[in-house]
Parts: sequence; structure tokens; C-alpha cells
Amino acid sequence: TNYDTMNPTIRSKIIYGVASTMKKFHEKRQIHRDLKLEAVYLDDRLEPKIGSLFLSKYVSNNCEMTMAIGTPYSMAPEVFMEGDFEYSFPVDVYSFAFILYKMFEDKIEFDDKRPIRSPQHYMMKISRRMRPVRPKSIPDVYWDLIQKCWKQDPNERPTFSEIVEMLKNDC
Repeated sequence: TNYDTMNPTIRSKIIYGVASTMKKFHEKRQIHRDLKLEAVYLDDRLEPKIGSLFLSKYVSNNCEMTMAIGTPYSMAPEVFMEGDFEYSFPVDVYSFAFILYKMFEDKIEFDDKRPIRSPQHYMMKISRRMRPVRPKSIPDVYWDLIQKCWKQDPNERPTFSEIVEMLKNDC
């Protein structure tokens, strides 16, 4: 939680570890559904472990998941917006964007600078395609990745396989 003293190498190791763990998770047809920084635990070697798996689900061809589940700040807009949606892997990718964001900055602010009054107020901003502003603490490579991962259209978000490759090549 101490953003000023976290070594950039350790931070990159954690980010890569979360992405590669989620890649394996998705390859096994699992959706986490509540991926957030608080669900990332570090072992003695500072290797990340993903916890809070009680909301995760195995995706089969006839599996229907429509209930809005997750933590509001990391919940993909398609989960809480009205209309039909298919709960699928991009919801975790959206949440990963907020893990990245919160690895560098705990405070979430929007361009309008208005305080967030409630989870519903926050979700309303997200549903209107608003996203938090970029803090100075986030390096370009991670900011670019965040913007790809939190796209409104889930089909435009990268997969964790693509994210792992991006992190290998850019970081």
C-alpha cells in the first residue's frame, strides 16, 4: 500500500504475475468476477496469488450468468448497465485495469473533479463512458494498457494472453 517506496521492479513483477495468473485462469474457462487489488496477495517472495475466488465461475457453453457481481470500482460497465449481456472473460480484463490504476494511485478522480458520493454515482459516471483521470504516477506503458483494458465495449478489450505479451514486450 505504500506507493512511494514500492520498487518499480517489484511492482512490474506483481502486475505481470497477476496478468499471467489470470491468463491461466481464463485458459481453464474460469471467470473471477470480483478481481481487485484487495484480492491480490503476496507470498514471501512477493509473488502474487489471486484470492477471493468464491464468486468465480466455470464458463461452459450453456452457462448463463446475469447477476451483477463484483466491487463497484472494478466492475465492468456491461455488468451493471441495463440490457442483456453475456458475462464473459472481458469483465476480468476491465477489472485488471483498476488493479493497474490502484497499483500507482489509490484516489480515483474524474475530469469533473466532483467527489464520488456513492457506488451508484461512480457506476453512473462509468456507464456514461467517463473514466478516471490519469495520475502523474502512472508510467506511459501502464497508462496505455489501462486504457485498452477499460474500454466500454468488451469486445475491444485485450485478452489476458495479449496482455501478457504486451507486458513482455513493453515493460
